[in-house]
Amino acid sequence: MLLDANDFSTLDDSQRLAVLETMVIGLLADNKVGAAEVRRFDEIVLDLPWGVPRNVLVSMITGARNRLVALKTPDQFRDHLIQIAEKLPSPELRDKVVYTMATIMYADGEVDQLEKNMLGMFVTTWAITSERVAAIKARLLRTPAPPPTPATETN
Repeated sequence: MLLDANDFSTLDDSQRLAVLETMVIGLLADNKVGAAEVRRFDEIVLDLPWGVPRNVLVSMITGARNRLVALKTPDQFRDHLIQIAEKLPSPELRDKVVYTMATIMYADGEVDQLEKNMLGMFVTTWAITSERVAAIKARLLRTPAPPPTPATETN
């Protein structure tokens, strides 16, 4: 259920950016970016074939973060999620993107309420069925919790 290189073979640049923005949302969802989440984000993002040099990818991540921070209201954020969904029309791909994002959130061993709320927004906005949500949750809970790491938080 995790995104992989095969998923990228048919995506265009705007779709890849939509995936990247979703991963950035997963990292920033609880306003606490811990070391475990950063490691998981890097592990996922750096393993995918973005088709750009690493310095360009870093700039894309920064740009995605800046666009997300600029969204000030729930309506702006919801509209942004709708725009991302329009770029990722396949329900199967959306499921994989949400699952992959959730693994970033779970990297610290828990999904807190802010992260659950964010996942709920994706589920609702992206029209992910309750059956698929149950499958995503079951798969996530089968993933072993990562070992505890020292609390190194940045904002």
